[in-house]
Parts: sequence; C-alpha cells; structure tokens
Amino acid sequence: MWRKRLSSFSPSCDSEVFQMTKWRSLIRYIRQKFKVKLIISLSVIITVCSVVIGYISYRINLQLFEDEISNQYLKTSEQTMEQIGYKIQDIYRITDFIFFHPYVEQLVLDMQAEAGEHESAAYRNYQLERELAKVLLPIKSETPYIRAVYITDVRGNNLFYSHSNMLVPPQFPEFYNQVEKGIPGSSAEIVWQRLKLPDELEPSGEKSYLVAARKLMSTKQYRQYGTIILIIDETLFEESLNPLMTARATGLHLYDQYNRLLYSLEPRQPTGLMPELEEGTGTFIQSNSTADYLTVTSVYEPRGFKLLSSVSLSGIKEKGRNVYKLALVSGFISILLMTASISFLSGKMLKPLLVLVKAMHRVRDGNFRVAIPKASADEFGFLTDSFNRMMSHIDTLIQEAYVSKLSEKEAELKALQAQLNPHFLHNTLNTIYWKIMLLYDDEETASLVTSLSNLLKYSLEPVSTPSTLQEELAQIRNYINIQEARYGSNLHVSITMEEGLEQGRMQRLLLQPLVENVFVHAFRDMSGEKRLSIRAFRQGEDRLRIDIEDNGCGMPTENLHVLLRKRLTAAGRRPEERESIGINNVIRRIDLVYGDAYGLEIHPLREGTRVSLKLPFIVEEEKTDEPEDADFTGGG
Repeated sequence: MWRKRLSSFSPSCDSEVFQMTKWRSLIRYIRQKFKVKLIISLSVIITVCSVVIGYISYRINLQLFEDEISNQYLKTSEQTMEQIGYKIQDIYRITDFIFFHPYVEQLVLDMQAEAGEHESAAYRNYQLERELAKVLLPIKSETPYIRAVYITDVRGNNLFYSHSNMLVPPQFPEFYNQVEKGIPGSSAEIVWQRLKLPDELEPSGEKSYLVAARKLMSTKQYRQYGTIILIIDETLFEESLNPLMTARATGLHLYDQYNRLLYSLEPRQPTGLMPELEEGTGTFIQSNSTADYLTVTSVYEPRGFKLLSSVSLSGIKEKGRNVYKLALVSGFISILLMTASISFLSGKMLKPLLVLVKAMHRVRDGNFRVAIPKASADEFGFLTDSFNRMMSHIDTLIQEAYVSKLSEKEAELKALQAQLNPHFLHNTLNTIYWKIMLLYDDEETASLVTSLSNLLKYSLEPVSTPSTLQEELAQIRNYINIQEARYGSNLHVSITMEEGLEQGRMQRLLLQPLVENVFVHAFRDMSGEKRLSIRAFRQGEDRLRIDIEDNGCGMPTENLHVLLRKRLTAAGRRPEERESIGINNVIRRIDLVYGDAYGLEIHPLREGTRVSLKLPFIVEEEKTDEPEDADFTGGG
C-alpha cells in the first residue's frame, strides 16, 4: 500500500524538484553574468519609467481632453440654448399680441355675453368669430411650428380655433381640463407642457406635441376672461437640438421655468443615464454603473429655461488608454532595442573586463605570472594596470619568500652544526669542575667553572625563549662571579630587586649586553676602585624599570645621541639565532617586541653613566623549570 502511494506521488515530486533545480540554475546564471544583470536592471528601470510616464501621460491627456471637450460642448450648448431662446421668445411675442390686444378682449367677452331679445346667439358668435379671425390673421404666418390656436372661456368652452395639419382636433372642455391641471396658480406666464394628442397618421394613434397655455387677463380689471392654448410641433426644439446630438451625446433634456422636464432627445441606443439637474450653469461629471458622463447645464435667463446635455467620456478615456498602451509598447520596444544594443556593444565595451576575469581565474589556479595587455586609458585601463602591478608585486614576494625559506633551512643546518661546539664545551666544563673538586679540592676555581658553565648554558637557549627577571639576574650573577675573579677587591657590585618582581616576564639576554658594555668600555682604562649597581623596581602598576649605574669613564654626548638614534635591522636573521652583543642590539629588540612606549635611556653622571631599561611588567604564569638560586646582594 505504501509503495503504491509513493509511486503515485513520485512523478509530481520529481517535477517539483526539477522546477526548483531549473530556477536555481537560472538564478545562479544571472548572478554570475554581469551582462545579464545589466540587461535585467535596465529592463526593470525602463519598464517602471514607461509605466509611470505612460500613466502620467494618460492622466494629463485625459484631463486635457476633458477640459477641451467641456469647453467646446459648453459653448455649443450655450449656442443651442440661445437658438431655443429665440423660438421661445417668438411664442411669447405671439401670445403677447393676443394678450394685450384690446379688441381681442372685447370680442371674447361679447361671445360670453347673453344674446339680445331679437338676436340669434349663433349668428352673433359667428360674426364675432369672423372678426376675431381677422384680428388673429397676422399670427398664422409668424411660425410654421404652430399647429393650432385655441381661445376658451374660463369654463373651458372653445370660442375660437385655427389649426393646420391637425386631423383629429381635441375635445373640449376635456382637453382644457387636461391643460388646466398643468397651470400653476394664477400666473399670466406661458405654461409649457408636453402632451400626447390623437393623430391618425401615427401607428400608435397618438403623437406628442408641445402645448403652450396662457391665461388671458383683463388689462383694466386684471381678471381672467379666457385662456389661449397653442399646440406646437416638437420640431420647434428638435431642429435646434439635433446639431448638439453628436455621436458621443447620451441625451438632451430641456426644462421649463418650473424645472419640469419639457422635452428630451435620446439616442437610438439609450444609455440609461438620466442626469440630475444642478443649480447654476457649467459642467460636471456624473456616473452610472457602466461609464462616466460629462454633463453641461445651459440656462436661458430671460425665461428660466434650462438645457441639460450629457456626453460620454468613454471615447476620451479610450484615447487616453491608447496613449498609455503606446507608452507601454514603446517601453517594450526600448527594452528589445536596449537588449540588442547591450548584447552587441558589451562584447567590445566589456572585453577588458572579461579579459581581467579570465586572468583572475588563471591566478586562482596558481599562475601568478599573468600579464594583461593594456587596451585603453579609461577605468578598465586603470584596473588592468593595477592588476599587472599587483601580480608583479605578488610574484616578487613569492620569490623572496621562497629564497628566504631556503636561506632559513641553510641557516638552521649551520646553527645545528654550530651548537655542537658550545654543547661540547659545556660538557667539558662540567667534567673540569668535578676534576678540580675531587682531585684538588679548589672550591673557588670550581665555582668559576660552574659560573662559566651556567653562563654558557643560558646563552645556548634561543633569544626568543621566554625568561623572567629572576633568571636574567641569575645570569648576571654568573657573569659577575667571573669578573670578580679578574678584578679582585677593586670591583664592588650591588644587585637589588624589589619584592614581588621575581616572576616578571622579559626578553632573554637583555641585561648581559649592557653589563658587558660596562666592563668592555667604562672600566677599560680604570686602575682604581670600580663600582657597579643594578637595581630593579616597579614604576606604577604596569611598568618595570632596571637601572645599571657605574662609575666608569662615561660616554661623550655626541656618541650618546648617535647611539639612541641608531636602529639595527633584523633582515636575513632567524629568530632562534643568538643576537649580537651590544647596546644597539638591546634597543632594537625592545623596539620590535614592546613598541615605542618602552625602550632604553642613557644618562651621563658626574662619575660614570646610568642606563635605564623601561619594560612592561607582566607576571610569568607558568614555570616548568626552577631557576638556579643566586644571591642578589654582594660586593667585591
């Protein structure tokens, strides 16, 4: 069962491992190739710049298009509203002609009066109607949009009508009552309505007309005596609105002075947007679930009519998106051109770098004698020149180190050969010591032989072997024992050490060259009493000072300055070899081991010289061999 499950999962696991390996190989390849990293970096930069610049261009162009369309559409809407205003004024002029004509008022009132005793009401009204027709005859030729003119009494009875192309006249007083419902209050202003009236030419049997009604008021008594009703064809407004109904327009809406929708002109495919009427004039943006629309409000101030028109911004945004797409396509083309250019030019421009990388690979394989020809004077030329200098210097150092290593081995062989004689001498001195003690019982001579043997044994150790202040002073005691045998009672030596300094660490054979210098130079020509004082004490918590003071011939000042300025070099000398004897040797060793903070000071005295050693005080932590005891107080 488990085998079956594992076999079912193994193909997918292998696929995942293969994909991970593939991605890791791709990432490793990108990291190792400068050209690929350069192309990817520049591609990212160009892509980001293209997206940002394209988006900014899209927003700027969209705003410019919107502003331009707003200005143009607002201007066109105002011109259209002005044309509509002229036609509205024509209707007002016609109604004013009837409203303010005194004979019209008289004729209408006579039609409503009771007929005389011997007068026929029908014949009288016929005569009055003919007179009224003569008065209203001029308005028939005023405008072709008026389909009918009706004058009614206050009860809605039709007293006069004149119509053209109206096949089915409306019925009174029902039509009057329908119009009367849309007239607010007792205003003498024209009230506009849009009503559906019977029309046999229409498939539906009805047609929409504009109805303009105005109450006829007596100019003397200021009371209503009738109503004038004009039935107007919708082409009155449609002809003016058609030019504004462009391909992008989503609807035109005309409102009367009471902000009631009077007339609408919709496209063949309605957008479903009914813009809201805003206060004032200007442009604003409205939206629905599908798109944004630019809405323009124009007002005909004399009569308070408002034209609300809207246009879709989808076309404008489409142009902006095209600009954005163009920027992205330009960025993509730039990436392709950049990739091709880098691939072509990098072979030439990066050739010095590739040569340098290959040379470094040869160096890594162990070939240090690599030289690159300098092909340019730019930064790559500087790197090439620096690389050649560095490799030449490394090759020189390797050769020097190789020669030095050979020299060290040769010197080590010579040193081993040279140590045979001192060891033989040390063993011979031990044999002489026992001969003297056993055969001659000469303790003083035996003591000299012991001091010389110990002196030789201590000196045979390499200079770099750690030592202590106690061991150094024991070595000086052996040396003084030999010198006391030479000078006898004329030599007085004092060696003192402050308590607690016994295990202070110090370099081997620092004191002996200084003490030897006293006997070689200071006491060389003296026949009288010779005094030597060696005193070790602590200065502060971390400094050790050793003063060596004599009463010898002293040292000239000029020799003193030359000596303190002189430094010996240790080139070609092995650390295990024994250093040369002398003050210069001591100064050099202190400088190399302890640094500039410590050293040697020489002070001329009234009689003799005082040499002061300043060393760091470091306590010896481990000791394997006990030093030979010595008496550090003595004299000659």
